Amino acid sequence: MGRQLLRCRRHHHHRAGPLLHRRRRRAGDQGHRGEEPTMKRHYLTSKIVVLAYLALFTLAAKASNALDPATTQAVERILSNFASPDKPALAITVIRGGKPILERALGSVDLESKAPATVDTKFQVDSLAWEFIAHAVFMMEEQGKVTLDDDIRQYLPGLPALGRKITIKHLLSSTDGLYGYKTLQSLAGWGAGEPAQYKDIVQLLQSQKQTNFNPGEAFSPGGDTRLILLARIVEVASGQAFDAFCKSQIFVPLGMSNTIFVYGSGRPLQNTAVPYRLDGSGVLQRDDGPVNVAGPVNLYSSIRDMSIWRAWIASPPPGKQSLVNKLGMPIRLDNGSLIKDVSGITTFGQQHAGQERGLPKVYRIASFGGYASSVFHFPGNDLAVVVLSSGLTYSGYVGMQIANILLSDRFPEPPNIDYAKIKAVDVPPQQLQLLEGTYWDATRGRSARVEVKDKVLHYTRPGETEGRVLIPLDDSSFQMKIDGDDSFFVRFMGNKKSKSVHYTMSGSDPIVFEQYTPVTYTKDELGRFAGTFYNKDLNASFVLDASSGTLVADNRSGGIVTFSSIGPDKFAGDKRFMGGITFVRGKKGEITGLRVVVDEVRNLVFQKLRDDGGQGISAP
Repeated sequence: MGRQLLRCRRHHHHRAGPLLHRRRRRAGDQGHRGEEPTMKRHYLTSKIVVLAYLALFTLAAKASNALDPATTQAVERILSNFASPDKPALAITVIRGGKPILERALGSVDLESKAPATVDTKFQVDSLAWEFIAHAVFMMEEQGKVTLDDDIRQYLPGLPALGRKITIKHLLSSTDGLYGYKTLQSLAGWGAGEPAQYKDIVQLLQSQKQTNFNPGEAFSPGGDTRLILLARIVEVASGQAFDAFCKSQIFVPLGMSNTIFVYGSGRPLQNTAVPYRLDGSGVLQRDDGPVNVAGPVNLYSSIRDMSIWRAWIASPPPGKQSLVNKLGMPIRLDNGSLIKDVSGITTFGQQHAGQERGLPKVYRIASFGGYASSVFHFPGNDLAVVVLSSGLTYSGYVGMQIANILLSDRFPEPPNIDYAKIKAVDVPPQQLQLLEGTYWDATRGRSARVEVKDKVLHYTRPGETEGRVLIPLDDSSFQMKIDGDDSFFVRFMGNKKSKSVHYTMSGSDPIVFEQYTPVTYTKDELGRFAGTFYNKDLNASFVLDASSGTLVADNRSGGIVTFSSIGPDKFAGDKRFMGGITFVRGKKGEITGLRVVVDEVRNLVFQKLRDDGGQGISAP
């Protein structure tokens, strides 16, 4: 679609990283409440369309009658920001007592025809699909067709034998150790095309010679490989294609007539919201997202169907409570240890369990192209909110604003930490300076910077968290100052020669950043890292070049990756799929290859080719 005649003030959202949806929610609370972009009117707008919107906006249906007048008015003030034919579609449902008390759709299905969105309008819901994949697996278990301790190669013999047993439970808990297929696609130079299918993913996995870690011993949240494999296991166990199974066994029985897994390259055209995203100049542009998305994670649904599903989860029929209970169980390592990621405690239903101002909360946020979806469930207060959008970077702030209204008298904690009440200690500036430096998370391939400004320690993660003030609790422990109710802590470990930063959120397992000293290479020294590096199994190569004085890699389809030194033979890349690389040297010190080191793909080796086209010395 061409450039829209719709110019907006840009919405500003913080990139969350480990701060995740909470920081983004806070940004939304501050930057969106009562503020909607100013747009040029589309010339096709007609009086009939406007009247249709006015009619839709007054349709609070019977559900709204369950809210008292003051609450209804507060909710309407929030939703009024989206009640315009000049806005992309937004739909919301609120579930209480196993029934929707609010179910609404606002905005336009597309900004050309300005057809009004309805509660049956479809949106791509990205990772909200994961709960249905897990549910299908548990249905197979209930029917005795699989057990969670089964070796996945029992159902998927085409997978490479990696010398370790990987179980269905490992896939459900993100502890499988398999490579992430999206990262492999980028490394292999796969461009946009037909959506990836199971056979393509198995082909990519042939490049894996060992697991990222011993299955069941570590948690790796990145990558969708496990979800595609789980869907395939359901197909093998049930004898049905995964989309057909979900339709006949889940969607049709529940009356979810607008929910569909899409395996083709297009979108379901009938009553599907067109996705938009603001470009760099504040103009809404169509953004359909990546084309090559595998079918089992390419789900479209409507807010009416999401209402049905959440109501079913809240109040399952007789005999189904055990299925719902399994979805809510927290995942653990094989030794029984609870996994406490910065997102919260992850459940088998692929959602995160944490707290909001002292109240238990389970949530999932998702985005794909111009689509953004979110679900927030407050189990102790019998409340769930789902928001689907085709024009927001993050839809969760709308849901949380509604939840804050409905639970205003339930929260035991204030919306923001009062940092004035924190007992900070005095740490001399010269001691703070000893903590300054750059730090590297070798597992997830990202860096952090700590520096003193105006006698105060600040924490920065480039591109994510900028210049956060660190309040000293003692000479090595600090609390990060942020908006909101979450507690973020940074603890420095080690000595002068070797320090690390342990980053935690509200009791999570720490993310560890090791201090590093960048190596300053001359242009000639960087040139020694140049060359062509090839992986036979992926049939992919990268050309590394340092002629500009900066080390860069290019494989044409994947684009150019720019590297910066993080230590001898170690570099950080500015693209996620090559966030970290380590060069491999032979017995004589010559460079023989490079290893990719990111969370989803750890230690994948590309061998350096000789100038005559032959391979260099094999990497150890």
